[in-house]
Amino acid sequence: MKRLYSANRLAWRLVAAVCAVGLVVTVFLTLVLLQVEYNRGLEKARADLRTLGKSAAPQLASNLWLVNTEAVHGQLHSLRQTRVVDFVQLIENDGQIYTSGFDIQKDHNTLTEVFPIVYLHPLTNKNVNLGQLSLTVSLRDFKNQLFDQFLRLLLLEGLGMFAAALCFLILYHRLIARHLGHIAEYTSQLNYNLLAAPLRLFRPTQEDELQTLVNAFNQMRVNLQRGVKEREEAQRALYVEKELAEITLISITDAIITTTPDFKVKLLNPAAEKLLCWTQFEARDLCISEIICQGGELSADVFLSMLHHARERNKAIARQTVAMVNRRGEQFTVEYAIAPIGDQDGQVEGMVLVLHDVTESQALTEKLAYQADHDYLTGLTNRRGFERALIAAHKAATEMNQPHILMLLDLDQFKLVNDTCGHLAGDELLRLVTNLLQGLMSSADSLLGRLGGDEFGILISGEQLNEAQTLAERILHALAQFRFVWQGRPHGVTVSIGLVTIDAHCVSAQEAMSQADIACFAAKDAGRNRLSWYSRDDTDVQDRHNELQLLATLKEAIEENRFQLYYQKIEPFDRELHQLPHYEILLRLVDATGRIIPPGAFIPAAERYDMMALIDCWVVEHSLQYLAQCKAAGRALPQLAINLSGKSLNKKTLIFILQQLDLTGVSPINVCFEITETAAISNLKESSMFIETLRARGCMFSLDDFGSGFSSFNYLKTLPVDYLKIDGSLVTDIVEDKVSRQMVIAVNEIAHSLGCKTIAEFVETEAILQVLEEIGVDFAQGYHFGKPAPLL
Repeated sequence: MKRLYSANRLAWRLVAAVCAVGLVVTVFLTLVLLQVEYNRGLEKARADLRTLGKSAAPQLASNLWLVNTEAVHGQLHSLRQTRVVDFVQLIENDGQIYTSGFDIQKDHNTLTEVFPIVYLHPLTNKNVNLGQLSLTVSLRDFKNQLFDQFLRLLLLEGLGMFAAALCFLILYHRLIARHLGHIAEYTSQLNYNLLAAPLRLFRPTQEDELQTLVNAFNQMRVNLQRGVKEREEAQRALYVEKELAEITLISITDAIITTTPDFKVKLLNPAAEKLLCWTQFEARDLCISEIICQGGELSADVFLSMLHHARERNKAIARQTVAMVNRRGEQFTVEYAIAPIGDQDGQVEGMVLVLHDVTESQALTEKLAYQADHDYLTGLTNRRGFERALIAAHKAATEMNQPHILMLLDLDQFKLVNDTCGHLAGDELLRLVTNLLQGLMSSADSLLGRLGGDEFGILISGEQLNEAQTLAERILHALAQFRFVWQGRPHGVTVSIGLVTIDAHCVSAQEAMSQADIACFAAKDAGRNRLSWYSRDDTDVQDRHNELQLLATLKEAIEENRFQLYYQKIEPFDRELHQLPHYEILLRLVDATGRIIPPGAFIPAAERYDMMALIDCWVVEHSLQYLAQCKAAGRALPQLAINLSGKSLNKKTLIFILQQLDLTGVSPINVCFEITETAAISNLKESSMFIETLRARGCMFSLDDFGSGFSSFNYLKTLPVDYLKIDGSLVTDIVEDKVSRQMVIAVNEIAHSLGCKTIAEFVETEAILQVLEEIGVDFAQGYHFGKPAPLL
C-alpha cells in the first residue's frame, strides 16, 4: 500500500478530493430528498385526517344533538381504529370532553387537525355549533423510518464510492502512473549518449494523451539531436572561420594591429610588419604608440587620445589620412581607422588599428586630377578646367569689377583633314596648332584651353584686355600662313573666332560661352577665317542668339512633353474606295507660358542644330500611342501620315520605330510616313533601305512636295512609296495656270503608272477641287476641308 501510495500520490489526492466532494453532494442531495419525502408524508397524513374528520363530523353532530353519548364514544373509538389517528378528542360547547387513545398533543412530533361540529336544525334550517373535533397523529415512527432510510443511503453511497475509488486507483496505476514512472525514469537518465534511444511504453500503441506525451518527448529528443548536431557543425564552422580569419589576416594587404584594452600590442599581420618594419615578436606588449609614432604628422599624444576616445565611447573612428615614418625612416602616407573590439556584454576587450598605404594611390589621384582638367592630346586645359576658370572670371567681373575677354576659336578645315588623312593626321594637326597658339600667347594672365574636337578657348584678363583684338588678328594671320603637311600633301587651316566681353552685365559663365559661340557662328556665316565680336545690338547675332534660346526650349519641350499633336484631314475623291480616314500629323510647340508656337518658328532651328531626329521620334511615339488608345477604346482607327525629316532616315530611328510598333501593338497598315523628295534623294541608298524595311513590316510611305524638281523623276523608280503628294505650289495655280495643270497631270499619270496614289496639297477652293477631280487625283488636302486641329 505504501508503494502504491508513493507511485499514485496524485491519484490518491484526486480520489480523496472526489470522495469528499461526492460525500458532501450525496448528503446534501439525500437531505433534500428526505425533506421532500417528509413533506409528502405530512401532506398525506393531513389529507387522511381531513377525510376522516369531514366524514365523521355530521354523524357526531347528530349524536350530540340527540345526546347519545354511547354512540359518540363508539364513533370516536371507531375513528381511532382506522390506524390513521392516534388520539381523538371531542369538546362540546358546554365543556364536556370525549377522548379516545393516549393524549399525545403535547409531543412536538404530532400532527393535529381540528374540525367544527355543526348541526343543521331541521325547523330553523340554521347551523348550530355544538363543539369541535381534534384528530391527532404521531410522526415519530415516520421520522424514524426516514432516518433509517437516510443511513442506508449513506452506507450504500460510501461503499460504492470506496469501490469506485479502488477501481480508479488500480486503473490509474495500470494505465497512467506506471507509464509516467517509466517516462520519469527515462528523462532522469537522459543524456547526449542516450539521445539515439527513443522513449517507448510497454503498452499497445494508442493515440491518447500518454502517447502524445511520448511523441512530444521523442520529438524533443530529435530536436536535441539536431541541436547537438548543429552545435557541432557550428563549432566546426567556428573553427574554420577562425582559421580563415587568421589566414585572411595574414594574407590581407592592409596593415592590421590588434591591442589589449590598455593599448599593448597583441598581433601584427605580415603587412603591418612590412610597413612598420617591426616583427610581432619585437612589438608584442609594447604600447602601440611606440611603433606607430616614429615621426611624421601623427604625434603620440594625439594618437593615444584618439584611442582613449574610441575605447571610452566604444565607437570606431573613421578613416583619416596622415603622413607617417616607419622604423627605418621611410616616409609614406596612410589612411588609418581605429575600432574597439567588444564582447557579448559590450565591454571593450581590445582595439584594432587598420593602416592602408595610399602613397601610390594618392600620387595616382593627383595625376588623375590633373588629367581630369587637362586635355590628353595637347596638354592644354580641357573644357572642364576652362569652364571652372570661366566661372571664376565671371565672379571677378561681377563682384570685383575685373572684366575679362573670352575668345572662342573653331578650326575651319579640320574635318576635311580628318576625313581625308585620318585621325592620326588630325591629332598631329591639333598638336601643331596648340604649339602655334601657345607661341602667340604673350601674357601669363591668359588661359588657353582645348574645349573639344577642333574648338579652342582663350580667357584673357589683366593688362592684355586691350590687346584681345590684336591677338585674335595675329592668330588669324598665323593660321592663314600655316601649312600642315601630311604624307607629302599640304593642307591649309583657317580659324573662325568669336569674342565676348565678360563684365558686370554678363549674366553667367554659361551665358558668356553661349555669346562667344554665337559670335563664332557669325564669323563662320560671314565666310570663315575672320573674327566677330558679340554685340547685343547686332541683328544677325541676336537672331542666332534667339535660335540658341529656342534650341534650349526645344530640349525642354522634349523632356517635359510640351509638344502637341495636330491633324489635318486628307479627303479621298472616291469615298467608297477609300473608307479608312486619313490624317496628316502636324506638330505645335507649347512654350512655358502655354502659348502655341507654329512649326515654322522652331523647325528651322531644329534642323540647323540636328534636333529633328529627336523631335521625329517624339512624334512617332505619341502618334502610335494615340492609335493604341483608339484601339483600346474601341474607336475607328485612322491612317496617320507622320512626317520624317532627312536626318531621321537612319538605322537608329528605324530601330526606334520598330520597337514602338512592337510596344504599342498598333497595326502597321494604320501608319504612313511622309518624307520629302529632297531628303529621300539626298541619301538614296539609306532612304531606300529605311523605306523597304518598314514597308515589309506593313507601313506605308508618302513622298512629300513631289514635283518641285523634275530631276527626281529618275529616282522615283527606286523609291518604293505608296503615295505621292503633289507640291502645293503647283496645285495653288492649277485653275488659272495651264502649265501648272499640265505638270499636275504629268505627276498624277506617272504616279498611277508606278502604282502610287496621289495627294494634292493646298486645296483651298471648290474650283481647285473640281479640277483635281477631273484630272483623277486620289486625295485632296487643304483649308477647303478645314484647318489643322488638336489630335485628341
